[in-house]
Amino acid sequence: MSSLVLGLPLPLWDHPGYDAEDSHFNPHASVSDVAQLRQVWSAKLRQVDESCSGFSAPLVAADQVFVTDTEGVSSYGLDSGDLRLRFTWDDALDNGTPRMAVAGDLLILANGGCNSQSDPDGQLTALDFYGRTRWKLRLDPPIDTVVVDKGVVLVSGWSQSDAETVAAYRVRDGHLIWTRENYASSGVSADGLVPLQRTDGYGVPSGETTTVDIVTGKPRWTRPAAWQVEAASPTFGRFYATNRAGALAALNAATGAVLWSTPGKATSLLATDGPRLYLASGPTLAAVNALTGRPVWSRRLPTPPTQPVLAASLVYTGAQVLTATTGKPTGTTLPGAVVPAGSHLYQVNDARLTAYTSARDGHDSDQGVAARQE
Repeated sequence: MSSLVLGLPLPLWDHPGYDAEDSHFNPHASVSDVAQLRQVWSAKLRQVDESCSGFSAPLVAADQVFVTDTEGVSSYGLDSGDLRLRFTWDDALDNGTPRMAVAGDLLILANGGCNSQSDPDGQLTALDFYGRTRWKLRLDPPIDTVVVDKGVVLVSGWSQSDAETVAAYRVRDGHLIWTRENYASSGVSADGLVPLQRTDGYGVPSGETTTVDIVTGKPRWTRPAAWQVEAASPTFGRFYATNRAGALAALNAATGAVLWSTPGKATSLLATDGPRLYLASGPTLAAVNALTGRPVWSRRLPTPPTQPVLAASLVYTGAQVLTATTGKPTGTTLPGAVVPAGSHLYQVNDARLTAYTSARDGHDSDQGVAARQE
């Protein structure tokens, strides 16, 4: 059920990669001048000495910011930073950091236990926006990947005791819809089309990629190649994938045909705004033409880039902020995980969540410049 039908605010960054396509690109964010950032509010996140759970990039949806911490999950109001939700694990030592997604009026948490190496379990939890558990599932395989799309939660994983399995569950009640053994999902969906790799059941690709409908599990196409899909284009037409030989390729999402392939460019730290792909590898961030795979620019950074995040012609790298078209530094550094949403930036750095806005865009604060200028 959509946010519009439920009367909820439209989501602004409701998956770890912005949306189910995992593009890490927000076309609706408006902060374009990071030299004029002002801190709006800041909140210290819960932190305990002994915990298996930790901090991750925030999600922004339903008029609040959702963040993980060492005790569970919390959320804060977008504009004021007031505490909205607080969910605490029953055992912080046996709950890993969850991957989160907002679907309708539910927050989905996908994680697993930490106390077994040979037979770890997975766990899916659905919370309402008051932090109450709506449903919860304990799964035999651990959860290695998760994607939420079309009212479905799709997970995959394996362990020494559990064969690799892809399983689809209904968002509203956790009902199992379909499963596929000896397959792995990469956690990407292009408008409900999900690529899967066939494996030996224990993490080794067998040389075949297929796509299925996330709702029904029915196959659309199969190709005799082992592609690990890292993202889909914002308009759903392409998958961007890597293989074990180190190649980066663009695939036609509807047919699986290889549109271009570039050797030696494989990376899991990939983002796309449509015209370009942004690739982080070691100390370098590079942009390539999404239509051809040809280089556009490359920049060696003093701090190795993390997952690139894109919005308003800027690239957030986990440290320096660059211009998307040329790769030139803006002169501003924002460490940690940054999510651009609406007229704000939301940053998790260590145990602190901070909201910024731009004075030049008409927002101001008397708290001074919070982002470090180089």
